[in-house]
Amino acid sequence: MQKFIYSAFWLLLCVLSAVAQSDETEKNEYSVWGGYSPDSNTFISAFGRTTNARVGIVAVRYARRFNTGDFVNLKYTADLVPAAILHYPDIEFLQTVPPSTRLVRPTRYAFGLAPLGMQMNFRPRKKIQPFLAASGGMLYFNQRIPNITGSRFAFTADVGGGVEFKIKEKRAVTLGYKYYHISNGNRGLENPGFDNNLFYVGYTFYSN
Repeated sequence: MQKFIYSAFWLLLCVLSAVAQSDETEKNEYSVWGGYSPDSNTFISAFGRTTNARVGIVAVRYARRFNTGDFVNLKYTADLVPAAILHYPDIEFLQTVPPSTRLVRPTRYAFGLAPLGMQMNFRPRKKIQPFLAASGGMLYFNQRIPNITGSRFAFTADVGGGVEFKIKEKRAVTLGYKYYHISNGNRGLENPGFDNNLFYVGYTFYSN
């Protein structure tokens, strides 16, 4: 799955590079954003297998904006994630006689990257711009997820959308949503799979 996702993103980026040849000047964008999901779901049971998991993320973003027309504006995006948190349910095995278990809720911390991203802004010359976005990357946790049977390394993939509000020249505020997936790609004995509805807010400033 991960190989397919990354191959698709690279193909899309190549298409963006080809489409982006226009008479207008390309622009760089820099932003910071943070998001939180109060719960996880198993709507797509093949990927999301863990319920009642919470995710929080803080990230910085670089985007390359291509002026491709008055109706839609395409961007390449890359995120650096200095801090992410995952709080989820698990079962701990106790060394008792006879052996027993108990429910626990460990918290794991991570950092990572999401270097494969794209975003489509509609009505790019207006102050209010709806958009669709998708990205793929990775997180590295301080401990194995969900426990010793898992892995510290995880892949991430997300799709979503939102609205970008231009508040003044070269400044914007973003309100968005991501369907955010975390998976170790079966690199451990257990792959819990987390699918979260992540709501986020961001602040962007531009540089020509």
